[in-house]
This record gives sequence, C-alpha cells and structure tokens, in this order.
Amino acid sequence: MRLWWAVALLTGSVIACSATEQGALELRPALPVVLIADDRPAPVPFLVLNRAEQAADAQITFICSGGRVEPSSLSVRVPARGWQVVTARVDLSSQQDASIVETRAGDKKASVSVRRGIDLTLKEWRRLYAPREARRDPTLAEPGVDDSAWERIGVPSLWFDLRPAWCRVRFTIPEAWRGKKLRLYMAAVDDNDVTYLNGTPIGRTNGWDLPRDYPLPESLVRYGEENVLTVMVENTYAGGGLYRSPIVIVAGDEPIAPPAERVDVPPRPKPGVIGKPLPLRPMVVRDGVLYYSDGGEVALWGVNYYPQSWHQYANMKRLGVDMKATIRQDLDHLQMMGVEIIRIHVFDREISDGQGNLIDNEHLDLLDYLVAECSRRGIYMMFTPIAWWGGPNERADSFSANTSKPGMMFVPEAKRAAANYLRQFLGHVNRYTGRAFKDEPCLVLLEVMNEPAYFVYQDLFTHSYTPQGERPEVIERDRATFRRLWQEWCRRNRLEESPGYFPLFRYELMREYIREMVGAVRSTGAKQPVAISFFGGADREIVQAIADSECEAITIPAVYPGGWEQVNDGVNLLPQAAPMELPAEFARKARLEYEFDTPATNVSCYLYPALAAHFRSGEVQVACQFQYDSVSTARWNTDWQAHWLNWLYTPTKTVSYMLAGETFRRLPRGITYERPTQQLVLPDLMATSFAHNQSILATEEVVMYSRGIDDWNPLPLPKSPKHIVGTGSSPYVEYTGSGLYVLKQVDENTLSLHVNPDALLVGNSLRGSFDAPVAVLKEQPHLFRLKLEGWQGAQCYPVGNTAPLPEVMGGWLLRPGDYLIRRSR
Repeated sequence: MRLWWAVALLTGSVIACSATEQGALELRPALPVVLIADDRPAPVPFLVLNRAEQAADAQITFICSGGRVEPSSLSVRVPARGWQVVTARVDLSSQQDASIVETRAGDKKASVSVRRGIDLTLKEWRRLYAPREARRDPTLAEPGVDDSAWERIGVPSLWFDLRPAWCRVRFTIPEAWRGKKLRLYMAAVDDNDVTYLNGTPIGRTNGWDLPRDYPLPESLVRYGEENVLTVMVENTYAGGGLYRSPIVIVAGDEPIAPPAERVDVPPRPKPGVIGKPLPLRPMVVRDGVLYYSDGGEVALWGVNYYPQSWHQYANMKRLGVDMKATIRQDLDHLQMMGVEIIRIHVFDREISDGQGNLIDNEHLDLLDYLVAECSRRGIYMMFTPIAWWGGPNERADSFSANTSKPGMMFVPEAKRAAANYLRQFLGHVNRYTGRAFKDEPCLVLLEVMNEPAYFVYQDLFTHSYTPQGERPEVIERDRATFRRLWQEWCRRNRLEESPGYFPLFRYELMREYIREMVGAVRSTGAKQPVAISFFGGADREIVQAIADSECEAITIPAVYPGGWEQVNDGVNLLPQAAPMELPAEFARKARLEYEFDTPATNVSCYLYPALAAHFRSGEVQVACQFQYDSVSTARWNTDWQAHWLNWLYTPTKTVSYMLAGETFRRLPRGITYERPTQQLVLPDLMATSFAHNQSILATEEVVMYSRGIDDWNPLPLPKSPKHIVGTGSSPYVEYTGSGLYVLKQVDENTLSLHVNPDALLVGNSLRGSFDAPVAVLKEQPHLFRLKLEGWQGAQCYPVGNTAPLPEVMGGWLLRPGDYLIRRSR
C-alpha cells in the first residue's frame, strides 16, 4: 500500500466545510487518494487545523463504507492557531477496489478516496538520454532491452537536460487483478510524453502541466509477471521530467484524475477609498487588505535602493563619493519621481555573525542614516532583514553564509540564529534618531527572508537542488539534516517513507518556520505587518502553509518580463502584463510586490504603466521597482546590470516609471482589463504602446508622457493641466533637449519648471563598467517654448534671479535647472 499526492492539502476529493472566521476547527484530507496494493492496512492521514486563539479539544471519528478503518475514533488537542496530523488505517474488503474514508469532528467533516493500486514512485527507475536530433527509437521501450547500464533515478524528478529521456520502471501486477480494468495515472510530465507498456504505445500527451490518464489494455498486461513501463519524456525548455507525483496504476473503470479543485475561501473585500500616504503612520491588515491605521487603503509605488550594501556600496566607495551626501541627493531625486516607499533586502551577511548577533559597522551606520532620512522626509520603508545573498563585503562567519538557502527554513541552528538576528535587528537603536528600528515612523512593513528556495523530494536521495552560491559541504550537511527530519517525521506520524506523504512533511516544516520567525518579530514588540515570500513556492503545500500561517501578507514573486539574458529593447513584452492570477488560498493575505522591472532595457519606456495595471488587477498594494541606481554610479550601471533606472540618466524610462506610479495610485484594487497585445488603454487615465514605445497619462490636472506626443494619442488631453512631466514636445511644450522636465502650476499666474540635463546613450546597460559608460550627461541650452493656453507672453526667471530671460523664437533658451514662469495678472 501507499498513498499519493495530487492536489493540495486544502482540496482533497471532498471537502464539506471550512473553518469559520472565528477560528473553529477545520478538517482536511492530507492527500486526495489512498492506495492499497496488498492486504496490509494503509495509513490515512488527515490534517486538523485550529484557527482560534485558544487550544481546542476534539473527538475525531473515522468511517469507511466498503472497508475497515481503525481506530474508529480518537481524541486530539490542537494548539491555538495550530494544527495536528491524525492518522487512521484502512483496508478494503476483497470485493472492493474503491471506497471512501470520512472523518468528522462535530459538524465538520472531510473525506478521502481509497483505491486499489500500485505506487510506481516506490520502484527503481532507469533513465537513458538519447541524442536530441536523432529519430525516436521505439525499440528502447521493448521489455527485453538491457537497461542495467542506464542511470538509476527516483521519481518524481525534475531535470534540465533537453535531450529526450527514456525512463523505465519494472513492476508486477497481481494475478488476482486479472479481469480488472487498470489505468496508469501520472500527475504531470514536463513537457511531452509517449508512454509504452511492454513495448507498445498506450498514450501520448503534449503539455507540461497536464495529467496523464492512460488505460492499460488487458492484452498487454502480464499478470503475476514482470511488466515494463517506459515513458519517453520530451523536455523542450528549462526544467522538465516526471516531476510530480502521483505516478500510479489503479484498478477500476473510472478515470482517476481528481475533480476540479474547490477552495472554500472567503471573498475579498470590495475596493475602498485609497488613503493619502502622509503623514507617516502605521499600517494594519484587515481581511487581507492593507490599511493605514486611521483608515484608507494603502497604494504605494516605490523602489529598491542599496547605497549601504553589495556592489552599490563597494562602487560608491571606489569612486570616493561622500556617502551620506549622495544618499541625500538620491532621496531628493526619488521624491521628485514620486517614490513613496523604499524596500531593502538587508544584506545580513554584512552585519551578522554565526549566531545571528548584530555587528556594528559602516554598513549598519549607513542603513541607520538612510532610515533617519526617510523618517524625516516622509518616505515609507519595507525591510526584508534576511537577504541571504552574499557580496563583496560579506562576513565568512555569518549564519546565512553557512546555511544553504533551503536550509534556512529547517536547519535548527540556522533558525535559532535567524530568530536571534531578527530580534537584535528590530531592537537596534538608530544612532541618528535614538529610536529602535521597530519604532521608526518610516518602517511599516516587514518580509522575513528574500526569495526562499526549497528542497524537493529528490533531494532526500540525490542532488536535485541547483546551488545558488553555497559551498558543496554546506549543501550536503543540510541535505543530511533534511533527510533526518523527514525520517523522524515519518516515524512520529507512523507513516512509511513514501513521496505521497512528503507534501504534508513540507507543509509542517513551513508552518513551523513561519511561526518561529513571526514569533521572533513579535517578541520585540514590533507591530508591522509581516509578509512571507512565496517565491519558488508554487508547490501547493507551500502555498497552503503560507496561507494558513500567522503572516499577514505575501510578497509576490519578482516580475521581470523578458528576463535579462539579452537586451529587451524592441521586444514586445506587453502580453506579459496580463491581469494577475494568484492562488485563491491567499484570500486573507495582503499583497506586496517586492521587486519588478523592465529588465535589460536601455530606451524602452512603455512597460511600467502596464505592470502597474497588472499589479492592481491582483490587488497588490505596494510595488517596488528593482533597483534604483545611485546618481554616483548610474553613468556606468555597475551594480545589477539588468536594472537601470535613474532620475538623470534614464529620462524616458523615468517618466514612464512616474506615470506608472500615478496609474498605480489611481486604479482600484482588482481592476479588470483584457490581456494586452500591442497596446493597453485604460480610458481617461493611461495608454501605453509597444509599437510607438510610448506611455501617456492624462487626467484633468496631470499629463505625463515618456516621449514626445505626436501621432499616437488615444486619450483626450485636457486644455490646461496643472502638472506636466515629459520628454520631447507635446501640445503643451516644444522642447528640443533629451532630458526630462517637470512643469507645475504654483498659483494662478506662476508655473515652476525643472529641466534635467541631456542624457546621451553611449553604451549598453547590460555591459556597463567603469571602462564602458552607458550614458553621459550634457548640460547645454535648448529652446523651450510654452504652448499652454493662456500663457502666451509669460516671462521665465531662473530661480533666485529677478531678471527674466530674453525671449528667443517665442520661447527661451534653457539650461538644466529650475525656473519660474510668470504671466501678468
């Protein structure tokens, strides 16, 4: 006997109820189907959850119609906001090939299907890669082929080799099953398969995420003898393989694919009024929506910024700049760009030791200064205290430098060090404000760790995880710990070591990790909402663990359309800004986008606004571009080279970013729109076009355009906007320079004008270095002609100068700087 995993911890074959909002018990089948291959009883685990703030006692009963289940009942005590695994054992009567086990706790119930079958993931598989260009050789599926020299593998398994892979497994079907209808079920094959039984094709499917459900012709089955199943796996891109369990043979006439998922989740609250960001004030999460503490929904547009860390810090030091003066200048620029929040994944390896103790040094000093400036200026901050990543200034003894990325979630010593670090970090007193980080007005959101990674089932036995910079001995040590925890968990729950139980094991590991980290944060008195990233956690047990956990928010995986392997200028990435879909399990979590960008672009300026719509369609309330380049290094783009954004050096991208922020702040949560192809137009607000490489925002008072407005403008333009941001010329302005300009109405007869230097592209942002600049600034005069209705005859004054500039061709020759434009009353 064995059990297998197909859907999710929440969504077994039948779910009759879910917990009430007040925290009643909830029952879930740990997996949708239990397999019985012989006469031994099979364990049937269920998950009992308690959402209440107090521990709960329950009497659990089990019923099986067509079989026997023991025990028939048991008593459990489930801790407050906790969970408990309960296990019964079931056996089918000799006349039955299928049945249902139902469990009850009061008026709550859940059930799971029991089937007679064989779990092929428990067998030894063999794999042979064939040349990619060669014709498919079906003789490799013949049962008599000698596969003894083929590579041994365990399944489920994921691989990245793009050659066709012939995978074989041997098994015996009992003589007693003669006359029964048999089916092969594989949860997924990535990407395509042709499947053979004893050398004869029985099915083929194209599609990386589709289940395979193939009948086994009775004429091909060898009862009581050895059978050979061969799956030819065609992996066309990236990861592929027999990557998802179950892979089983079951008896019975009906298909075994589980019914469509049904997730009993409460509806999301309707969108409300978006609050004004200032003054700085705390945030709270209610029913999965982020609010300011005094009411009003949060909608903040921001960036990531790293002058205190990594290569940004090292390059600024190399240039000999005044670090704190540069931070102030960058913050001036960010405020002019409309940035409302800065997110930082703190490079913990720069400021911690092996036990997670905080180390005071220049990195922490600069972070203190940045935080103090943000609190003073009214810029919110979101901290991810544990970046995990290394860098040129990391400490070799730091706790995360000596833990694999997956190990951060389960290695006991690493978790203790991380909890200690979180407590000390949040309790650290800022030397410039005298306040602990947890009490800084600007710090409103926390994310425990940046971009986690997870070991999968294969890592128990082989090397499936792709290293991300860890030393080999660290990975091997953490794999050994992972295997030991798995074995202890199976023994504790009276379960055999089967891949069918593995999702439940990972669910418990993730729940325990989140509970410990959130507990460490709360132990400091910090009240900020805590987010958990589900980056790399698309597996449903990880999603469900996060959804069930104490965290109030999720951070959505980074959005980088087009990737960064090549320059994306001239590539249409708009279709990748389709409306966002998130797992329904996250209905009660606030949504934050910790990183996004239009990566590997030099001049593209159409995508940011579409991403703003994408985020708001998914009810994202905070979105932070990665990453803003300091004015001190933006000329060379020497830091994260796929990312290049700066107030001075990237004028068209900067305007596109700014108008995307206006779009983000104005759209309600949950907006709907059609998937864009060549353009996206949101009436009376925003339009963006790939073909024209243009983005425009137009409201009654604000107009922004990333490039001059010419023949493409699907939006009605107001006659007299009070705020204009753009490059090039438009119905309001004629300008021959390449830098951006900002025009604002100060009063009825005064406009303020800011003009940036010309930014000339001289290189490639993906290849920037101190020997190869990407862009240079030129401070030279250009004709600026104001065409706003009612401003003919106005005069232009450099700020601080009482003498107007001479008129030239109906305008003024302007150098970069600040001006006032006045008209007579």
